[in-house]
Amino acid sequence: MNPDDLKIITSRLIALGYQLEKQATQDGFLLLQKVEPFKRKLMIIGTSFHTPQDWRHFIIHSVLLLRNTPSPVVVGILIDTVAGCLVEEKTLEYIAEMPWVEAIWEKSNDQLFLRKSHFRWEVEDKVMSLTARLASSMDEAEKPTEEEEANPSRFPRPTYLFLLLNLAVFLLEIILGGSKNTEVLIRLGAKYNPRLWMGEYWRLLTPLFLHAGWEHFLFNSLALLQLGTIVEKFFGKLKFCWIYLISGIFGSLAGAIFRPDVISVGASGAIFGLLGALVYFSIRKPLTARKIFGRSLWLMLGVNLCLGFIIPGIDYFGHLGGLIGGLLSAYAVGLVQKDFIPDRWVWMVVLLSVLSISIKTALTPPANNWHLSFDAGRSALARGDIEEAQMKLEESLVLNPRSGMAKKMLASLYLEQGYHALNREDLDEAVLFLEKSRSLDQSNRVAERQLLRAYLYRGFARYNAGDLSGTEEDCLKGLALDDEIEGFHYILGAVYYRQNKIPEAIREMERVLMLNPKNKNAQVILEELRGVQSGGED
Repeated sequence: MNPDDLKIITSRLIALGYQLEKQATQDGFLLLQKVEPFKRKLMIIGTSFHTPQDWRHFIIHSVLLLRNTPSPVVVGILIDTVAGCLVEEKTLEYIAEMPWVEAIWEKSNDQLFLRKSHFRWEVEDKVMSLTARLASSMDEAEKPTEEEEANPSRFPRPTYLFLLLNLAVFLLEIILGGSKNTEVLIRLGAKYNPRLWMGEYWRLLTPLFLHAGWEHFLFNSLALLQLGTIVEKFFGKLKFCWIYLISGIFGSLAGAIFRPDVISVGASGAIFGLLGALVYFSIRKPLTARKIFGRSLWLMLGVNLCLGFIIPGIDYFGHLGGLIGGLLSAYAVGLVQKDFIPDRWVWMVVLLSVLSISIKTALTPPANNWHLSFDAGRSALARGDIEEAQMKLEESLVLNPRSGMAKKMLASLYLEQGYHALNREDLDEAVLFLEKSRSLDQSNRVAERQLLRAYLYRGFARYNAGDLSGTEEDCLKGLALDDEIEGFHYILGAVYYRQNKIPEAIREMERVLMLNPKNKNAQVILEELRGVQSGGED
């Protein structure tokens, strides 16, 4: 604080009724005192050069001098940042915890920050704020940055620009065929490892601006609006853009490395990077962070990380990658003001090293090149060449049996072929394709229903052709999938009847009537079976 600023502050405080204590200046502090009804106020002015022990000694000494006065003593603190020596957070915390201290201000150049507030010091706070506005402006070298932060018409807020860009891309998705259309998303730049390994490196960045469905778009937009404006305020516009984009790339890299067989889109990695930046802010400014966020930041972070592991379809590695990228980026660039870290360049080296290693790992294609046959199969399927698609996808699955994308795509292809075969009554081919489909994707209920239908139709056809063993096989396979289907029990009971397996036939017909008591044919056959059984016993 230059002498003029100090003179203005002391004169304003004296005008409020404070008295300057001359003896305090020898310790490097200024002490002003004011007597109010029921309270005696002490205003102590010091610098960032003072250690926590210096503050403790001077505050206690000043209070003890007044221990015999009738009014309780309360203390306000003004700390001036001198020659770039920033006030450490532990110093602020130490002072704030002292029992007499009710208010703390921190002054840096022409900026005044209220670090601890109390209603008794509202007048002093207004005086301090007015005084800070009279401080000298920043050096000429720093003016462009200040101009950038203060001129929104020349430098639009990047949060809103990203939101508008996301909206424009989302509308383009809808125009091209739908935001949940996988082919559209791949065409526009989804994180899709086969094409990434084939040289389309821009896919590390473009997924940030793509979204799958209205819900995905709206949720990420609200999160970006809420977090982006806060991070902009703490870090500045250019640093915000750096953190957002680098975090998004980190998220794409993590997904490409740990989930190479998943197609993913969305700004979630970048948004988790903003959370990582706020974690950095909480580490560097714990008092301010607690005042602003309380526990909500950590709660939000924990809940969203847990949801990523619980809800299917979420690229949780992308979230973790974005979080790490945001934290490292924040350490590399720092806050917009009052955030000096010695050798910050080391953090930039760490960030770039991790980024380089991740890029090299993510962009290295698999040795057996399974992705080439997979992408060829996907492209063939998109243009309707079913035979070529099946051949290439099967080839890819042989090379990479753990590929979830190949399994899902082949299962869908087999399901379609089985459905068409079923409609043209080619039952053997229908069962073949539908069994393949279900073996690759057992969670697909459509494939299961079509396979049950194929077993039932073929079992009935085999029964009419006299192939009792084949009929029994189809019925037992169908019942293994769903024991509640009346038709399987009925046909199986008829098979056992013809094979003279009376107890088994009775059991199946009884099961039919349990499922459908109105089945007249089953009632008649059951009566016949019981008659045969009783006749045999006689």
